[in-house]
Amino acid sequence: MFTTDLAESDIATMGDVEVLDLLRQVERQRAALDPVAVRALARMAELRPDRDAGGHRFAGAEVGAALMWTPAQAATRVAVAARLVTRFPDTVRALAAGRIDLPKAAFLSEVTATLDDQQATTVEQWILDRTEHKTIERWRQALRAKKDRVDPDGADRRREQRRAERRVDFHPADDGMAHLDIYDTGERLRAIFLLTDRMARTARAQGAAQPLSALRADALFDLVFGVGTQNQITVELQVAVPYSVLLGANIGGVLDGYGPVPNIAIKELITDHGASWRRIITDPAGKVLEVSNRRHPGTDLARHVRLRDRTCRFTGCHRPAASCELDHTIQHSHGGTTDHNNLACLCPLHHKLKDQPGWSLHQPSPGRLVWTTPTGWQHTVTQDPLIDFDGPPRQSRTRAAPAALDPHPSDRHAMNLQRRPVSARETPNPP
Repeated sequence: MFTTDLAESDIATMGDVEVLDLLRQVERQRAALDPVAVRALARMAELRPDRDAGGHRFAGAEVGAALMWTPAQAATRVAVAARLVTRFPDTVRALAAGRIDLPKAAFLSEVTATLDDQQATTVEQWILDRTEHKTIERWRQALRAKKDRVDPDGADRRREQRRAERRVDFHPADDGMAHLDIYDTGERLRAIFLLTDRMARTARAQGAAQPLSALRADALFDLVFGVGTQNQITVELQVAVPYSVLLGANIGGVLDGYGPVPNIAIKELITDHGASWRRIITDPAGKVLEVSNRRHPGTDLARHVRLRDRTCRFTGCHRPAASCELDHTIQHSHGGTTDHNNLACLCPLHHKLKDQPGWSLHQPSPGRLVWTTPTGWQHTVTQDPLIDFDGPPRQSRTRAAPAALDPHPSDRHAMNLQRRPVSARETPNPP
């Protein structure tokens, strides 16, 4: 454990390994205080009950005044703490043990608010058995999907309620700019994004120099006002569903680029004759099969790898696979094959990072990537199946980090960590 009186000169003389170890210790000590704060906020809710006022506004007002939080922020944090302590005691214990962090615990409390106690406990126990290798984004996706499976009728009902709230809002910004916020169904907005993205990439291929984000904005304007050749461009939504859905099961699926969607959304896509979509049927493991083996990935193989990876395969990076490059883990000129065993999605930044001095990348099994950093750490990045069935939790086979380092989940994110001797570092793969 470090002390807070570290001199600036002490840090200024540290090497890369020492700096990273220090940062991990800081995060561990910071996280150790979270369960204490949760229990204290929950106790304050007990001391200042306000059932007639609704929520925890009385306790929130007092806590906010003491800690210089806004009343709304304080009331929300008190309410989350109270729900965690009273409804999810196992989650609070997992927080205290360092298995999860506070944002994950808070989202569990939030996403299960509409479930009854038995359903909420089912979701809690399921996710606590699967805490490893999940960033906050993957944690959210898993919880949303499990919530819908536990309460499929409620998922359809909530979908209809939320759809009735769809809207477009306009917000002025600085320097003559503004924001246009659209709240609508995931599949409709995903289709709009894909179309604007396709138009932007077409413009880029024709010589436009602006960033893709700016070209997407131009494309959206052109779509709304009927400018250009957008009618010549089509997009395709991809939806993964378990086979049982074809037999009538009320189970949701996964919309590529968005995440879990309820069963009613899938039915609407099927019956919408104006929609262009591709159905992906998953096997019992939630995976798709290899389709090609060529030097340049064919359409089917590229689609398969992007569906499998879904995002950039660097730890903590959530850039969608559609905007990533397909990288040969082992260079083709060095004997690497063009198949799903040797291809992975990497965003341009992490594609370049792979070839920097001291970095190396291996793919011991399809979709399971092992990164080695210049300081000797190994990060094993995995991906959940397209459809995560309710089988036993998947256990990691990667050796844990040395006990002396005792990495907290905030250190691991979506990977296992394994410290290797610096002398045993591997050279990076050739480009």
